[in-house]
Amino acid sequence: MKITANQQGSNAEINTLTIHYAVGCESAMDLLKNQLVDSALQLHFLPLDLEAQHQTETLMVICQDEGQANQLVQHHAWQQTNLYWLPASSVKTSPTTLVGQWLANWHRAPWLSPILNLLAQQQSLHWQNLRQKNILHLMSSCLGEHLLVMDVNGLVLEVNNPLINLTGLHKHEILGQHWHDLFSIPSVTAQARMNSLLCEMGKTKSMTRLPPFPIQFGNTVLMVDGVAGPLPDTDHEILLIMRQVASWQNQDWMETDKTDNLPVSLMLINPDNLIAINKKYSHELGDHIINEITKNMTKLLRADDFVTRYSGAVFAAHLPNTQVEHAQLLAQRMHQHLRQQIYSSHKINIDFSIGVATLDAKEQLGEHSPIELFRRANTALQAARNVGGGKLVSWRAEFDSNVIANLDRMSGKFSNAPDDDFRLMLLQWEIIRLIGASHSLKTFSSQLCQLLLSGLNSQFVGLYSFDAQALIPLFNVRQADTSSTLPNNTNIQRWTQKNIDLTPSKPAVDSLFGDFVPVFIPLITREQNRGALVILWHKTEQYLSTKCGMQIQQIAPNLAATLDHLLLLEQNSKQTNIKPHDGIFQTTLVYQSSAMRTLMQQVQLVGPTDATVLIIGESGTGKELIAQQIHNNSLRPEKPFITVDCSTIVEHLIESELFGHRRGAFTGATSDQPGRIAQADGGSLFLDEIGELPLDIQSKLLRFVQEKTYVSVGDQRVKKVDVRLILATNRNLVNEVSQGRFRGDLYYRINVFTVNLPTLRERGQDSVVLSRHYVKQYNQHYGKSIIGLSEQAEAKILAYSWPGNVRELQNSVMRAVILCQDEKIEIHHLHLQNQTGEQIEIEPALQPRNISLAAIEIENVLSELVQYASSQMIVDPISIWLEKYIVELCMEQWGSLYQVSQKLKLPESTLRRRYQKSLDTAFTLQLPSLLSQRLADHLIQFLQTQAPQDLWTKLEDVLLSVILKLELSQQQRATLLNVSQPTLRKMIGQSISQYSISY
Repeated sequence: MKITANQQGSNAEINTLTIHYAVGCESAMDLLKNQLVDSALQLHFLPLDLEAQHQTETLMVICQDEGQANQLVQHHAWQQTNLYWLPASSVKTSPTTLVGQWLANWHRAPWLSPILNLLAQQQSLHWQNLRQKNILHLMSSCLGEHLLVMDVNGLVLEVNNPLINLTGLHKHEILGQHWHDLFSIPSVTAQARMNSLLCEMGKTKSMTRLPPFPIQFGNTVLMVDGVAGPLPDTDHEILLIMRQVASWQNQDWMETDKTDNLPVSLMLINPDNLIAINKKYSHELGDHIINEITKNMTKLLRADDFVTRYSGAVFAAHLPNTQVEHAQLLAQRMHQHLRQQIYSSHKINIDFSIGVATLDAKEQLGEHSPIELFRRANTALQAARNVGGGKLVSWRAEFDSNVIANLDRMSGKFSNAPDDDFRLMLLQWEIIRLIGASHSLKTFSSQLCQLLLSGLNSQFVGLYSFDAQALIPLFNVRQADTSSTLPNNTNIQRWTQKNIDLTPSKPAVDSLFGDFVPVFIPLITREQNRGALVILWHKTEQYLSTKCGMQIQQIAPNLAATLDHLLLLEQNSKQTNIKPHDGIFQTTLVYQSSAMRTLMQQVQLVGPTDATVLIIGESGTGKELIAQQIHNNSLRPEKPFITVDCSTIVEHLIESELFGHRRGAFTGATSDQPGRIAQADGGSLFLDEIGELPLDIQSKLLRFVQEKTYVSVGDQRVKKVDVRLILATNRNLVNEVSQGRFRGDLYYRINVFTVNLPTLRERGQDSVVLSRHYVKQYNQHYGKSIIGLSEQAEAKILAYSWPGNVRELQNSVMRAVILCQDEKIEIHHLHLQNQTGEQIEIEPALQPRNISLAAIEIENVLSELVQYASSQMIVDPISIWLEKYIVELCMEQWGSLYQVSQKLKLPESTLRRRYQKSLDTAFTLQLPSLLSQRLADHLIQFLQTQAPQDLWTKLEDVLLSVILKLELSQQQRATLLNVSQPTLRKMIGQSISQYSISY
């Protein structure tokens, strides 16, 4: 008899019994059925299936005799099953030779009915216990399976068995320990957050949800969340329940890179109304829009950035080496760009919520950076969505006290297969770090394959490159326990070559692989297939092949770009003929300093735009190299990059050189010449030493800058070109304008985005790094056997001020390599000028704190301030905020409000009234630290260069100019200036002759 449930409602009783009968027992079954015809139980008689797998619960079976019963026990492996055997012939009720099994004399009806009722009651209790266990299991899975009780001092009072088993300790070893000592929380941030929550819990006396945080036991890392709170009827005991949401093995959790780390940022982007679009149209259209969003994001991001899509429609943009200010600027551009797009043929407008967060270098030490960074960005994203969506929010520390562990939009990511999702997140982080640190093709190939093998739980990973249609293996690795069953490397390589057109990231089926599923991922960059990844999973994990294949496909462009770069470096290193130093040695940027890293971040930000760039720097700082980098990071890197050195061209030939000429335009013009502008069509034109241009050429250049049109010498036709303009100078153009040597209108046209190159003396250790680089290059070029620089030589190089900057250093090292006949270059080889320690005088053209230059600098920083303020959820009146900021800054400089009023030539009553108004205004604006510092520095400089009585008026004019130049709505402009829209229109009318306003 097999007992089953027929439940009706939550309190239904078990009232159905199933009795099985063996072969040859049909007559006994009919007789038994007649005896039980009046029973209150519902009885079902089923033939015993010899092939079925019966559940290991109480059974009642009609058999011929005890011999057949023993045969059935052996066949079904029922040795541990509770069984009542009902033999066809009458026997004495007795136990069998097996424990828990009985032969029952069912022919005696008074005996049969009580035992059936007893079994029904027994089974009812069984189902009740099972139901309670299921309820407890559900509660455990929702709240957490690891439990401990601690006192208010954090000492463990009680702990359950799952947590005991996890620690590997005995219970008596755990009790009395501090909970910090029971398990390690490797994240400093997570530790501080947990301590804060537990502290607040003691004050509020309420249960608190715990945000996800990592704990570590040996090499096992768990991501847990849960709840905590005081136990009822006690004020000194706290219950902590933790739920495991993911786990992985991590050998390098506490390993940190001790080099000069740079900040890393993350943007999480969510289209607000995609669900409504899916309902109105179709999920197919929604998928098409998701692909469009991915493409639009990729267009705007830099080459080193990663785009990933997590569960649902949450997009992640990983921004390596990106400070918080640059991340916010990029996020602002991304927000504006995505909102301006029209999606699909239905012309759908979509709004977006964006959360952005940054981990600085120090925060990346000692904690699991990707988890903490994702948590911050997701918290910011939720804040953006909580105010109705359509906002860009940057993470702030105070969010953690208001938003507790919300992973609402990403909850699916941590539910169905959380281990896989966390593993993929960590894998992407490690790949980002690998790409940023890779300078060797061999190292990159081996580490990438090892990462993918362990991070994806795959069985084989192979990386290949393509060269002249030939497939070249770079590296492959396989799990040790599958080496005998996987195809050999040659067969896998042949399959890859054969299936080169296989759809990317789709699992393939091929008899060659037997029990394994291959995924092929092409690595395409610059419209060239540079290589491929082949990853194999066991068929039992085919879901991983689909899921992970799509994830890796998302970062395939970054892998392809890295592979392409390393392949080119490899080709260059194999060249035996080294070019003269004027070529090869001036095409590489070598740096480690934070100043150059910040500069390169600016280059990466402005590169993909079409904005005109003005590069300012002393002679020898590498302005042309930076111009080349801007072109390489642009949307037209394969197009021409034309350089014109305005200082080396004879004055009467400059116009012809730039604009070209017609045949016969002047003596010697025997044929048409296109000019450098025409040669740069579609690409970039770099005008070096723009300050050397004559005034008459400047006027013609102004027309070109404004309209991208020009007229060749001797021609009357107006020609239009598509050229990105990059200019450079070592002069102070503001001074040149004031002296009448440079047109003011041209200066304001080209001063769209300014890049200030640091001098070599401002680049810290870069002088030594560059020296080592040049020693290696010239050592190879001149066939020397020099192994490097002596410590004394490096100390001298570091102490020297390098007035000629990198060019002087390069020439000095080249001369030293030629003169050196030893293994190391010494001080006397360098021939540096004797210095008395005084700072080398900077060229007058670059002297800081010029009055006009200070005004330009304050305009730039106010522009950043306004852009940042206008991107916040709540737009503050920046004019009042700035008044308060300036008054307080002036009080720090000059003392009391009375002294400030005297300096500014303002009535004290007026100043006090305006200051009180700013104090009464509630502001939400909180500036990033770097922007706040820059604003303070430039305002102080502005105070020192302006006549105090003119300060207020000039700053109001600059602020108005900045707000009118930016692409803002009239409502935003009015809010920022704290005026009504009619008043704003009057202000615009008064300023229309001075400012160029774009609507």
